[in-house]
Amino acid sequence: MRSASIPLTIGILATSVFVSACDTAGIPFLSESSQHSRATLKSKRVGLQNTQMILAESTLASAPTYVAPTIKAVGFSSIAVQQSKNLNQRRLMAIRAARLDAYRVLTEQIHGVQLDGQTTVAEAILTSDVMSAAVRGTIMGAETVKIEPSGQDTYSVELSISQTHVDRLIKLYKRSLL
Repeated sequence: MRSASIPLTIGILATSVFVSACDTAGIPFLSESSQHSRATLKSKRVGLQNTQMILAESTLASAPTYVAPTIKAVGFSSIAVQQSKNLNQRRLMAIRAARLDAYRVLTEQIHGVQLDGQTTVAEAILTSDVMSAAVRGTIMGAETVKIEPSGQDTYSVELSISQTHVDRLIKLYKRSLL
């Protein structure tokens, strides 16, 4: 027991000699002139600001640097108008109809809408006004983001397509391949 305490004592003495030989003026907690005073409101604020800056920097560093742009579309459909006696089948049909509506909205956003109109005026009175719209296009690569009931009788489906897919579709469409 005594032989084990001798190296420990020598180690403590060597450390204290080494520390006392060093210049500790630049190290506040080791210098003799440093006194432990209570933290002031100002020092607490500075400490809080430093902590907030470190947290903000780490949050910014962990955030993704690039987010691929997407186009989103939402389609809706009613459950009650579906033709079936079985409620569950009507729900599934409403989800399918809402998905098709969302695809139509995506197609309108990517390929555009063709509008036709005809107005008839007789004796300075509007007698007929007919408008029609047509959508034609191909959608590939769309992902279903969510399917959820909205209200008691309606389903909504949200689809999303990345900008990469949109660019590819437009290029193929311009080449008349779609």
